Amino acid sequence: MTSRETQVIVVGAGPSGLIAARETAQRGVSVTALEEHSEIGRPCHCAGLLSMDGMRRLKIPSDGFYVQNRVRGAVFFSPSGLSFRVERQKPVACIVDRVSLDKFLADRAVESGVEIKLGCAACDVRLDLNEALIKSSDGREFKADILIDAEGASSRILKSVGLKSLNSDRLISGLQLDLVGVDIDPDFVEIHVGRKIAPGFFAWVIPLGKDAARVGLGCREANPKKLLNRFLERRFKEKSYEVLNVRSGAIVTSGPIKKTFGERMLVVGDAAGHVKPTTGGGVIFGGICAEIAGRVAAEAVSRGIFNEEFLSLYERLWRKDLDKEFRNMLLARKILNRLPDKLIDRLFEVVIKEDLQQFLSREGSMDFQSGIISDLLRQKRIFRLLSPFLKLFHR
Repeated sequence: MTSRETQVIVVGAGPSGLIAARETAQRGVSVTALEEHSEIGRPCHCAGLLSMDGMRRLKIPSDGFYVQNRVRGAVFFSPSGLSFRVERQKPVACIVDRVSLDKFLADRAVESGVEIKLGCAACDVRLDLNEALIKSSDGREFKADILIDAEGASSRILKSVGLKSLNSDRLISGLQLDLVGVDIDPDFVEIHVGRKIAPGFFAWVIPLGKDAARVGLGCREANPKKLLNRFLERRFKEKSYEVLNVRSGAIVTSGPIKKTFGERMLVVGDAAGHVKPTTGGGVIFGGICAEIAGRVAAEAVSRGIFNEEFLSLYERLWRKDLDKEFRNMLLARKILNRLPDKLIDRLFEVVIKEDLQQFLSREGSMDFQSGIISDLLRQKRIFRLLSPFLKLFHR
């Protein structure tokens, strides 16, 4: 068995893993990233809707070759068909091809000095006082000072080292299609909510252009294929579209895991639960935390300190930035999951009658939703409607 030594090893070359690797390597640390699949970006499970503010924060250009479209806002639909629009004068989000975006991030990582090993799954991991030891599926052995786990929602490493992983029972089943030949507004995403449409989540229509869209839904304890077919019949009555791609995967809405560090180890991205509970989007928050992980890992190598006490700095830093966001979004998700369709319709009536869509357009953020959630709950009519559900989660 051949043995390779590196200072930091990253398991998983999705966006969070690649950003963590890049940030570490830019500080003069040797980094190797292991990716179990033979190609960066595949298989792809993401809807690819990213805020332009978030992209800027992660230093991802919003005019890159991976951008398929830009949108100015979203139209929200209730179970009975009520709707309101949240919009800005200029584009606020990009729809990206995730395979291309991941390859862009991989190129950036390589330019920073990261070595990426494809088709190289981590089969066995051992962390001790002296080193992090990773045995790969192709018979190689890697030794490092620190391991960064970016495996994704079904992390095997977390279980093997005794850290609590995401609860698989709380993952949502997602299914989406890329369609051409559809009648849509290319400037606006559509969000459709309701238990009959997508219990435990929502359905989406993301415009890829004037006649193309990425359409999908997530659901809990239901058949996503059956629900998506029903939604397509309801939304696109003309049935003249062509299906280009079919993608499925698990959606994380449970919030972060309890502990995202250990002896010689940091956890980032979906594996850490760094995903917005309201929307299931993980690229931006996962990337923010990955940047922090890269800085802390590089500092640990510089100081030669790899114990839990020092590496806990990573969790303190990301929680300082995002803990409130995760808590408020998780509360919102729990409430939404319990609302009957009739009450959702009543909430839409309040938003429309009180003209709250103007407030949402002006103050809302795709990523940092904590403030707008708190402000909405202070609206008297909304608070009265939701107070029975708020009490359930504040006992």
